[in-house]
Amino acid sequence: MNPSDEIPRDGETCQNHVVDAWVFGIDEAHSVTDKLRAALSGDELARAARLYDSSHQRRFISARGRMRQILAFYTGCQPAELSFEVTPAGKPMLCAPHAGLHFNLSHSGSRAALGVCRTAALGIDIEAVREVREGLARRFFAAAEVAALEALATDQQENAFFQCWTRKEAFLKATGEGIVRGLDSFEVSLGPNEPARINSIDGDEEAARAWSLLEFDPGPGMLGAVALRAEKACLRFRAVQELPG
Repeated sequence: MNPSDEIPRDGETCQNHVVDAWVFGIDEAHSVTDKLRAALSGDELARAARLYDSSHQRRFISARGRMRQILAFYTGCQPAELSFEVTPAGKPMLCAPHAGLHFNLSHSGSRAALGVCRTAALGIDIEAVREVREGLARRFFAAAEVAALEALATDQQENAFFQCWTRKEAFLKATGEGIVRGLDSFEVSLGPNEPARINSIDGDEEAARAWSLLEFDPGPGMLGAVALRAEKACLRFRAVQELPG
């Protein structure tokens, strides 16, 4: 995964919207975590303190601290100087004068991913592939998605479930509506031979064409997806080693 690579959607040349995808580990040395902690706000530190497990606290601090470092890289200010506001649905956004920089953070286990775009709202999600509780797809997915999932060979269903899940979560995070929209109110592609895309939104296929859905590999045993409110988009992978200092 070369930081300079650009991966066009469906093999096309990316003409308009570029999402920088930063994927990084959040199980870091205590000395690194302590340095990152210094940039966090009082609210972020309070959120970390409410996490019962100390390893979860350190991962939260690392993810938020790295997010601040990366966003500071784009804005030209210090990580601790960034301030955030939250939409009514809970989506964090940068406050002025940097409100035009779109970003979204996701973490799963020891990995985190941050998507950054200057031109369009986005959502990102990563998930570790793991055993799925029986009936979960029927509870949350649209009927067409359930049918596509159950048509696959048994040994393909677990991976396809998380393909579907990450794509749907990325879309919900991009809209800023969150889970209140309902995971079954829109349909995405899934399966080993299906390119990532949103098939319909509230039954409207035309509305889905206004969106891009991109998949990426966050690491072994994981899946990731980015949704962008734009017809044409591509991913450019970045590495924390690019950050100053």
